[in-house]
Amino acid sequence: MQHRLSGASEPGPNDAGIEKYRGYLGARYRTSRLAFDEFLHVGGRTIVELGTARSFVPGGAPGCMVNDPQYWQPDRPEAWDWGAGLFTRICAEHLQAARPEIHTVDISAEALAISRVIAADYRDLITFHHASSKDFLRRFAKPIDLLYMDAGESGPDAERLHLREAQIAIAYERFSPRALVLVDDVNIPGSAESKGRLSIPYLCRNGFEVKASGYQVLLQRR
Repeated sequence: MQHRLSGASEPGPNDAGIEKYRGYLGARYRTSRLAFDEFLHVGGRTIVELGTARSFVPGGAPGCMVNDPQYWQPDRPEAWDWGAGLFTRICAEHLQAARPEIHTVDISAEALAISRVIAADYRDLITFHHASSKDFLRRFAKPIDLLYMDAGESGPDAERLHLREAQIAIAYERFSPRALVLVDDVNIPGSAESKGRLSIPYLCRNGFEVKASGYQVLLQRR
């Protein structure tokens, strides 16, 4: 069943994992939480993120997209770049007890260096890959249980890139039997752009179904 998602409530003092960040994640909270819950339910092991965390601070703030750890304030989440979602960190933090194998991929070495700092507390769970998403999917041989698609900047180029990523993953049989795909930047308020415009219909024609839809879309293999 497809669900239209609403906003999240504010975090409480005893919340942990993704729960303590739900007020910052906004429209991404429910789809991300559902993806993590289902990943655990199916006994998932391997997570691949296409497009890593890229900035210590949000756009317009001093230090945006600058590879300088002075701008990273690990104890002040209100200063983090929540516009980008920070999936690398949140995924590892929330799922740490399950000891997942997380692979984050980016074509930018600078972005990977920033992401290593952001996710430093969970570096034993994460492998960083300096590669294009397409090249990575062609050579990565392990079954993927959760694929997070966030490569590129929203626009026609990103739409075509996401379609090609989906095509490669299907053609090379990269998905486990109950695999999940979480696509970011799909229903952007006030914008006609959508990273999933081409990839989501393609995935639905190739064995996946939409489980939840909001700012992000979560699909699962049938």
